[in-house]
Amino acid sequence: MSPKSILPFFVLILSAFVSQAQYTEKINSNRPGTSQGAFSVGTNVLQAEGGFGFGKEKHNLLNTKTNFFNFDYSARYGLLIEQLEIRLDGRLRSDGVRQTIGSSEEKTTRTNFEYNTLGAKYLIFDPYKNPKKDSVNLNSWKAQHRFKWKTLIPAVSAYIGVNYVTKDNPFTFPEDEAISPKVVIMTQNNWTTSRIGNWVLVTNFIIDKVTTEMPLYGWIITSTHTINDKWAVFGEYQGQKSDFYSDDILRVGGAYLWDKNLQLDAHIATNFKDTPSIFNFSFGGSYRFDWHTKDEIIEQPGLEGGVKEKEEEEILDEEKKDIDSYEYEEDETDSLKQGKIPMINDFEDEDFRQALEQDLDERRTAERLERERIESEKQAKKDEKKSRKEERKRAKREAKEAKEAEKALIKAEKERQKMIEDIDSELNKMEAPQDVDQELEQIEKELEDLEKELESERPSKPIETEAKPIPEEDIDIDKAYEEMKKQEEKRRKKEEKARKEEEKRREKEEKMRLKEEQKKQKEKEKEEKKKDQKKDDNGN
Repeated sequence: MSPKSILPFFVLILSAFVSQAQYTEKINSNRPGTSQGAFSVGTNVLQAEGGFGFGKEKHNLLNTKTNFFNFDYSARYGLLIEQLEIRLDGRLRSDGVRQTIGSSEEKTTRTNFEYNTLGAKYLIFDPYKNPKKDSVNLNSWKAQHRFKWKTLIPAVSAYIGVNYVTKDNPFTFPEDEAISPKVVIMTQNNWTTSRIGNWVLVTNFIIDKVTTEMPLYGWIITSTHTINDKWAVFGEYQGQKSDFYSDDILRVGGAYLWDKNLQLDAHIATNFKDTPSIFNFSFGGSYRFDWHTKDEIIEQPGLEGGVKEKEEEEILDEEKKDIDSYEYEEDETDSLKQGKIPMINDFEDEDFRQALEQDLDERRTAERLERERIESEKQAKKDEKKSRKEERKRAKREAKEAKEAEKALIKAEKERQKMIEDIDSELNKMEAPQDVDQELEQIEKELEDLEKELESERPSKPIETEAKPIPEEDIDIDKAYEEMKKQEEKRRKKEEKARKEEEKRREKEEKMRLKEEQKKQKEKEKEEKKKDQKKDDNGN
């Protein structure tokens, strides 16, 4: 057989076993546990599942403490037929390991994929393939509450996949092969009664890496209970045996159905040994991209929406057949057309036909009015949602404008304050070196000292002595007078300079004051314009 003919042949064989659709109205996720359910997501449905995990491990023999982070991911797609699903699973992990050796501590980090598996799942046996036949009799209390032994028969699926690990992977044994097989047998029981509510029991039997030197054999048992339409809780026990790693892990958690295509979940996990001991917290979600076109839906046995619709259609078809069988036939022997007195049977047949037609018309009218009511409610909700959205946009826009106006006022106030500070600093610089009175006093003091010095050098009486007289050049009055005139001229120039600088300072201060007044006037005009604009907007 050629490779090209294998796939059609395989599809033909699977099509022979097709019994019922696996598509459900709400998302069907394997999270938050690690087991796989027996049912697929349905044809043309792509489902993404993933979550983040944080935890600690402590190994007493190796004296190691590990903080780890991992990301689990899964992509599921319903291919060709309802019972077939292909999926990709994997986990990326990053560890920080601290190992105590004597009095020293070594720290190492490692990051890699723990596993990547690509495989296919197929539903072998489905006990819920005839939901109409197995539906609950709503007219019998005993039928609703008695235990049905048939519910112990689970749905069975098989999964075949291929593992891929990278070379020198720190999370597997050194002799591990890059490619190895994985086989899983899955069973699932769905129980729904008025006493115990909705329960699902899933079991997985796993045979992994059988072609390697250290094969793994494992099992997972998961029990899920639906509290209401939104919340569900679960408990799970996982065991695995291998020469590389064996463990028993317990998980508990819950899930929240956000809408029919989105589920959020969280759980915690721990084990029962110390080589290593594990504690893990994980949260994540599942989202469904629904391109399913057929209206084949499986729900809870006896409560299927699709089955009820089919039953109503069958009832309407039967009533239509009854109406057609009693339809009045016009012929030449019609007693009413011939003006004869009709027989009693004729009247009875006509009344029965009219009653059936009237009943059918009333039911159709009630259905039409119900559809119109539902459509009007949907339209009212859409209009209300649209008006709320527009109101939020308007409030957001007004808040933004008010915030911008407030920022502009704050900025203008800061600029004005800065301008005032600049003016004050300029005035201080101009006034600091111009202490005119002090300078004049200094000049007068210097002149007085000069006069005193001259007076002290000038003798009051001639001294008669035999000593040689002092020549006139030693006391030069003209020179002293010239010096005094120079000092006076210098003082006068300083006073003139101080007067001019004072005038300049006053002129500059006056210009600054005029500028400040003009700026205040402009700001006032801008504020008035903004107020007028805001009044116009409110008026519109």
